[in-house]
Amino acid sequence: MKISYLFLIILLFGGCATKTLPPIKKYTIDENIKKVNLHISNCKSIKVEFPKSNDEIFSKNIIYQKGLEKNSYYFSKWYETPNDMLYKYILSLLQKNRICKTILPEDFNGNTKFILSMDILDFVQKFYSDKSYVEVRVLFYIKDKNDNIISQKLFNETAKCSSNNAIGAVKAFNEALKKLMQDFTIWLDETSVL
Repeated sequence: MKISYLFLIILLFGGCATKTLPPIKKYTIDENIKKVNLHISNCKSIKVEFPKSNDEIFSKNIIYQKGLEKNSYYFSKWYETPNDMLYKYILSLLQKNRICKTILPEDFNGNTKFILSMDILDFVQKFYSDKSYVEVRVLFYIKDKNDNIISQKLFNETAKCSSNNAIGAVKAFNEALKKLMQDFTIWLDETSVL
């Protein structure tokens, strides 16, 4: 009798052990950058610092918020952290649009005339009843070689998700970032410090 119970238990738990989970889907932002006509001509060099954020954003989790509760999708992740993706995006944007004669990454040890820093304050999908939106908030600031802030601006973009899931969020993040980067480029062009 004990053997038949043991056999039944093994059969029940054995079926659970063979169940496979779906693979994790990894997403990235669209780095297709348009060239913009800019008027900057005097900027000789700028160094781009790696974006700062809190630990929640500095992860590969796609974060969503319902009310006061924040969670992340189980089977959908970013390919890289938002910090990594934004850093590469900004470097490409500056180089493609020739913002300065020389655009340098953070690990460059020499002196530059300007330093571009950024703080990612929000990178989240927010649910409101049956709709969801993504919100991207980034504070950009330009510092001189002595680390004095000479100009700063907060950019805040929202975009409606086409669906209330991770793929809808990723599409909306791309839309919001495209608009945010356009506004950021215009701000850089109009700032009198460069």
